Formats: sequence, C-alpha cells, structure tokens
Amino acid sequence: MLKNKTVHFSARKKGVLASIIASCLFAMLPLYVQFQPSLTGTASEAGHWLTGQRVLWSSVIMLLGLALVGRISKLWEQLKQWRLWPNFFLSACLIAPQFWIFVWAPLQGEILSVALGYFALPLTLVAVGYFVYGEQLTRAQWLACMIAACGVIYAYVIADGISWIVLVIALGYPLYFMNRRRFSIASDIVFTLDNLFILPIALLAMVYLHPFNEWPHIELWSWAYFLGLGLIGTLPMLLFLFASQKLPLSLFGLLTYIEPTLVFCLGLILGERIELIQWPIYGAIMLALLLIAIDRDKRNR
Repeated sequence: MLKNKTVHFSARKKGVLASIIASCLFAMLPLYVQFQPSLTGTASEAGHWLTGQRVLWSSVIMLLGLALVGRISKLWEQLKQWRLWPNFFLSACLIAPQFWIFVWAPLQGEILSVALGYFALPLTLVAVGYFVYGEQLTRAQWLACMIAACGVIYAYVIADGISWIVLVIALGYPLYFMNRRRFSIASDIVFTLDNLFILPIALLAMVYLHPFNEWPHIELWSWAYFLGLGLIGTLPMLLFLFASQKLPLSLFGLLTYIEPTLVFCLGLILGERIELIQWPIYGAIMLALLLIAIDRDKRNR
C-alpha cells in the first residue's frame, strides 16, 4: 500500500519532499567541515582545499553512479553537443561560488552569514518567479514574503550594508536556476556537468595548495573524510536540483527557508552568537516560515 501511495505522488509533492530532505542534508555540511583533517595552511586555504575535494569526489561519485544505472550515455550525448559547452561553462561558473562558500564560510566563523544569505534567497526566488515567470502567490505567501523582506531590510539598516556572502548566495542561485531552466536536462546530468566543468579549476587550486608529491603522504582516513564530503555534498544537491525542476520557482523559493533555519540553529550550537538587536531579523524570517507551513497545511487538507 505504501508503495502504491509513493508511486502516485504528484510531481509537486515529490518536489516538496525532495526540497525538505535536501535542506536537512545541506544543514549537516557546515557541521561536517568542522571535523576536517588537520592539514597545513590557514582556515581560508583549508576552505579552498575542501571545496576542491568536494568537486573532485562529487565528479567521481556521479560518473560511477551514472555508469552503474546505465545513464552514462545520456551524459555523453550532452558532452558531444560542443556548441552547448559555453552554456555548460556558464552554469558551472554560476554554481561554483555556491559550492565554495558553503564550505569556506563555516571555517571562517561565518555560519550565521551563510544562514542570512539563505534566508534572503527565497525572496529573490519568489521575485523571479513572480516577475519573470508570472507565477502567482497566495495571500499567506504574500504576507510571508513581506514579513521576511522587513527582516532582510532591517538587517541591511543595522549592519550599514549586507555582507558580500549574503549577496553571493541571494543573487547567485536565482541566476543559476534561470539559466538551467532554459534547457530540459535531468538533474543528475546537470549536476555531473557542473562538477566536470568546475573540476579543472578545482584541481589547479588543489595542486597549488598541496602539490601532487604531497598527496601520497595524506593519511587514508583523510581521504575517507574527503569522500564523505563528496557524498554529503552530492545527494542534497541532486535533490535540490530535482525540486527546482518540479516546483514553481516561487514555492521552491519559499521552501528553502527550512535550510537556513537549520543552519542558523547549528551556528548557535557551534558557539556563534547574535546580539539582541539582530534578533528581529531572524524572528521576522522564522515567522514567515511558520506562515508558509500553516498555508501549506491548510491547502493540503
């Protein structure tokens, strides 16, 4: 019976479920990088190195996965269309900063900045959905957007500006999703192409930080950790891309409030603190998230 119910899930419900699971898994990544192997270099260099490892192992995992399920030919079909390579490269350039910042920022003690960036992201996604794709919002969704917008504006006022980390996340992802929606390509192929086109740059950065002759001296458990980083970065991104293709951009954007809420809580657990004057920012955005949850519950009854 459970199997039948799962099979008859609508594309919308599958997208919602994928988005929720992706948000929960993504929130684990800032915690995972806290247990990085102790290699030489600054925290910033460690962030660059770990990002390279994430791209490397995600590429390996996706290639092996596509080969095992018999979809490697689908990837090859896309790669043979060399006229599309500029589009693939553009997509990789748009998503690469997101891969990097989600690993690099937590090592700099900037988890809350990442959380604020992802709090602001749904607003830009909703705006794109409404103005670019003509998607409609319910009254509750409009109210949630206005409340969240007040929180983001308040953050701008008290900080005398918004961190560049916030801007990279909030403005970068919408551009990426808009570019990807121009092409009807499955999410697993999309993610593999993104990683493959980033991989040469990632390898060059890694070799610069730690030349190849140092790699054999890296302990085996460290390589296991890097493989784990690839796994924990791959599965949620696949679910994220799947959800972005199955849901209206406005609903997809509103659901992404789950991730920064979890990341925000993680930042507090790991010792980051916010001042009393900053609480209205997060209070407004969490209230918006609550309204969205109530609205979804009413419409699903």
